[in-house]
Amino acid sequence: MKDEQPTTPGDAVAGDDLLERHARMWRGHAELLARKAAIHPLRYLFLEVTRRCNLACAYCGSSCTGREDAAELTSAEWVQAVRQIAADFHAPGIMVAVTGGETLLKPGILDVFHALRDCGYPYGMVTNGQLLDAAWARDLVAARIGSISISLDGPPEVNDRLRGAGVWAKAEAAIGHLRTAGYAGKLEIISTITTPAMPTLEAMRVRLAAMRVPLWRVAPVMPIGRAGERPDLVPGPRDVRALLEWIRTARQDKRLPVPEFSEEGFLGWRFEGVVRPYLCQCRAGVEVGGIKSDGRIGACPELTEAFDQGNIRLDRFKDVWETRYQNLRDRSWARRGPCADCPHWDWCRGGAMHLYQRPGADFLRCLYRECLEAEGR
Repeated sequence: MKDEQPTTPGDAVAGDDLLERHARMWRGHAELLARKAAIHPLRYLFLEVTRRCNLACAYCGSSCTGREDAAELTSAEWVQAVRQIAADFHAPGIMVAVTGGETLLKPGILDVFHALRDCGYPYGMVTNGQLLDAAWARDLVAARIGSISISLDGPPEVNDRLRGAGVWAKAEAAIGHLRTAGYAGKLEIISTITTPAMPTLEAMRVRLAAMRVPLWRVAPVMPIGRAGERPDLVPGPRDVRALLEWIRTARQDKRLPVPEFSEEGFLGWRFEGVVRPYLCQCRAGVEVGGIKSDGRIGACPELTEAFDQGNIRLDRFKDVWETRYQNLRDRSWARRGPCADCPHWDWCRGGAMHLYQRPGADFLRCLYRECLEAEGR
């Protein structure tokens, strides 16, 4: 019954005093989530600059291809959007994540980076590293990019089976190019954990330590996009539980890189505040906004079109942010099925929104319930 033992981050379960502190912590967290939904301060902005990708990963949640959609915003339109949002909000207070597809495939992407820099946004990008050569590394340093997240999903033999031959070697070379260019910003590896990667977690950590990468974010692949058609790649309840236990242990041994779990839903008392440095919260539409490659305004790029709120070609982002997003700020529609009588609703609030096809649809996956199932409950 380990999941039902309440903990406060860093504490062992012991006595009534701890139980009361635990209760206060979660009451405060529920109040914080409600307050954020009410005032919805924009803190994080995704710019999905392209759906085009030079890889075809077996599990891709966005089902990206090698083709550029004719409807995609041009780099000039992206620059205009960046400047418009800076005029309406406090740009230094908004972290911008530039994503794809493959970010570096976007024609004119340096113009977008320069606009972000000149407007004062802290910003970074997600990349597969395949194009990040010495010249790109110098350009990125000159653009003062603050964070770079490179996707690698297991040791070379596992990663390249999922992502393509030679992908690991090019990504590792990209890290070397960044260091040679003098990059001093945040560098992290993002790993989508599939069933084949589960036995290789420790080997992966050793590899990343040898590459001197200090930060490592991990999450189990979810059944969306291509992974929705590949159940053999989606870890089941026992694997989910094993992954969380492994991260819990790894975060306590002081070795680098320190893995961080990056899915948003409630995980149970044993793991909350331990496997990641924050408590469960999906901030989509509450503190997180986004613009998709074709201009649709939404929140997270992985949310379906049912959660889109407008279009940057037709709407001013500020107007959309201030007057729409009701289905993400009031999530009472998700309190149905297994969530209807869940005692953890006040702080989970339906979990990660990218796991719903639309408001009112069934929740695709609850990691907390899977952990209980792994224990035979």
